Amino acid sequence: MKTRRQPYAWAPIATIVLVTALLLLGIAPAHATMAPAARETHAQLKEVGRGRLTFMGFGIYKTSLWSDTGKYSGLRSGQTVALSLWYERKFTRDQLIAITTREWQRLGLASAEQQARWKRELESHWMDVRPGDNMTIVMTPSGETHFYRQDRRLGSVKDPQFGPALLAIWLDPRTAVADLRQQMLRDEGA
Repeated sequence: MKTRRQPYAWAPIATIVLVTALLLLGIAPAHATMAPAARETHAQLKEVGRGRLTFMGFGIYKTSLWSDTGKYSGLRSGQTVALSLWYERKFTRDQLIAITTREWQRLGLASAEQQARWKRELESHWMDVRPGDNMTIVMTPSGETHFYRQDRRLGSVKDPQFGPALLAIWLDPRTAVADLRQQMLRDEGA
């Protein structure tokens, strides 16, 4: 009498090995934390909430929102606000900037002249991203906005109108990513 083998007994083991390998390669963090370079400079910040943007079931990026108090009081509250994005797919710098300017236009957040000036700023500070990369945006009470990659500071924009306009893409009630906003602000009555 022949014994029957289970046809896919190796499948659970292969899945565990694959998930472990992806985590070890840094494809995506288990949760969206702030970039280490930003954390060193802004250690006082506390997490408000986190979320994940997906499109048709595919991960785009994981986010976490940070502030001085661990509560979100708005973009013009005078507190430091940071948004950290851990990318799960590849984007060129130009794609990121095009998405950003399109959202500024859709939300009516800046004049064409401001958008053109801000676009030039982004071109000098932002870079291409791939899965596992982080960009953390920190808006300070002084009006400066700082950009960090996981390992270093990328640059700053001094215009005090820039930071609120940039972070509004995710935090304005009219955002195109309303589900993500709700995830990050779930305890804030989004």
